[in-house]
Amino acid sequence: MKFVVDNLCLWVAPEQQIAELSHLNLADLDLSWVAPMQRRRLSPFMKMALHTMHQAQGEYQQLAVNFSSRHGDLPKTAQLLHSLVEQEPLSPTAFGLSVHNAATGLFSIIAKNKAPMNAIAGGQDSIISAMIDGFARVYSGGEQQILIAHAESVLPDEYLPFSDEQQIAHSVSFVLSTAQTGKPYFELTKLPESEHTQSDSCLPLSLQLAAALTSKGSQSLLSHQQSAWMLQYHGD
Repeated sequence: MKFVVDNLCLWVAPEQQIAELSHLNLADLDLSWVAPMQRRRLSPFMKMALHTMHQAQGEYQQLAVNFSSRHGDLPKTAQLLHSLVEQEPLSPTAFGLSVHNAATGLFSIIAKNKAPMNAIAGGQDSIISAMIDGFARVYSGGEQQILIAHAESVLPDEYLPFSDEQQIAHSVSFVLSTAQTGKPYFELTKLPESEHTQSDSCLPLSLQLAAALTSKGSQSLLSHQQSAWMLQYHGD
């Protein structure tokens, strides 16, 4: 898969910024484009997702979106489950904003973006799944470019024993388009199981990807327990 990346925006919770990401230019959270009354109702997950999506959109007016998240807004979902356990009434607004495509729905409304939008969950490979689907849409001519967005919250305490990667609240978004002859591009290849060498990093794949796209190294290994990918940069 050969593609070009523009307008990459990454946000990481300030208290969780770590050495592996120290070379990245992390954006400050900016939701000034969202009406104050609506902004107050947003969860931390929704705020960071909307922030990077808006920054990556840039000057594009109508831009198709592939949004991915492994767990979605699980802190909000967990609160709803606690309410059920306590036999308390559920907030319709909280429920509506807890579904997996809530971020794309809000982005569509607030940014007045009427282009097609997907919401994807694919385990540890969620952001890769969003990229593959987005690349297929662009390559087939359905879209000229597509906004890839990913957001992840820290798991609620009761789910932490099941965690298999570092828990870092973050969101990353960028515009993906197909490679053009004679111009720099990235190439992503899935490694066969026989060549899968797990990296020492337990960073979520989305953060490994953001670091690799920013550094533009000749090649970067992106891996976790189940699969591995090789990202190569072909440029100057």
